[in-house]
Amino acid sequence: MSHSQRRPQIGTLGLASAAAGLIAAAFGLGQRYPQTDLDPRQAAAQVSQALQTASADAARSVVQVESFRRSRGRLRKILDGSGVVIDSSGLVVTNHHVITGATAFRVVFTSGERCDAELLGSDESTDLAVLKIAGEREFSPMALRTELPPVGELVLAVGNPLSLGHTVTLGVVNGHGRNNLDIAEYENYIQTDAAINPGNSGGPLVDVEGRAVGITVAVGLASNGDEGLAFAIPASIVRKVVDEIAAHGRVRRAYLGVGTFSRWEVGRSLRADREAGYTGRSVVKVRSVYPDTPADSAKIKEGDILLAVGSRELTDSQSFTNSLIEASPEEPTTVRLWRDGRVFNVSTVLTER
Repeated sequence: MSHSQRRPQIGTLGLASAAAGLIAAAFGLGQRYPQTDLDPRQAAAQVSQALQTASADAARSVVQVESFRRSRGRLRKILDGSGVVIDSSGLVVTNHHVITGATAFRVVFTSGERCDAELLGSDESTDLAVLKIAGEREFSPMALRTELPPVGELVLAVGNPLSLGHTVTLGVVNGHGRNNLDIAEYENYIQTDAAINPGNSGGPLVDVEGRAVGITVAVGLASNGDEGLAFAIPASIVRKVVDEIAAHGRVRRAYLGVGTFSRWEVGRSLRADREAGYTGRSVVKVRSVYPDTPADSAKIKEGDILLAVGSRELTDSQSFTNSLIEASPEEPTTVRLWRDGRVFNVSTVLTER
């Protein structure tokens, strides 16, 4: 049976209608949100059935990832994590930190089947890795939904938390574009309140249609007092990393060739620009331009404020880093910048970092 044939029969629109009817009935919002023909119990049953179907679909694709390292002539397990099959040939996505330091890998399906796997490549910048299951047979892949889920959408976190085995938790999307968390170089996370615990890392964040909207990466840092926050790498980035590793064995990174002021220095440096009329949000100010680089060829200068790279609007150093990680080397790129009271564009071709 194909992946598309295994989708819930209710559908997103039906689920939304049922959920709206349930909420309206529960809170007396019938005038604002028209009632469905279902009574609240029927609506709740339909929502529950859709979540059960999505969970059952995910169970076919989500695996436990066991990482081993040879010590004194024996393979010793160093970490358990989660992963998800995203290709019928047996490609598995997990987190880079799940496989770090390991030399051998095994995936365990919810059926109990164990398969050896090899590492095709990993990317520390995004905390993603790709494994290939040994053997020639077809697997049940999970589709990647590359458009961002809206805030408030129901999602399931699926994985192997605390080595307990296949586990599903429910939450909603809390926000997008979360960064500056000191988790990885590239940080542009989906935030959710679906419970994610150690061992969930590398498992999918799943919508009610059974598609992965992201790969879970971390629980909020307890030292910051934000218990209950969890994060996932968007599926659009997962897709790019997988394609790069499959094609090149690594993820190629774009390079512009500028150094920028740190967050601690830029406020003082921008004071004169504000007095000269700069009103933009970006605080990405060029400290130095390296010779024989794309920035040098585009005549970018020290003191310029970078406003956008390609279609990515910049706000701070993290967004600048993200713009280069999302870009592809050897492709023409437009950089928008502010200089001496003017906003203008320059064109260049990014190289590989």
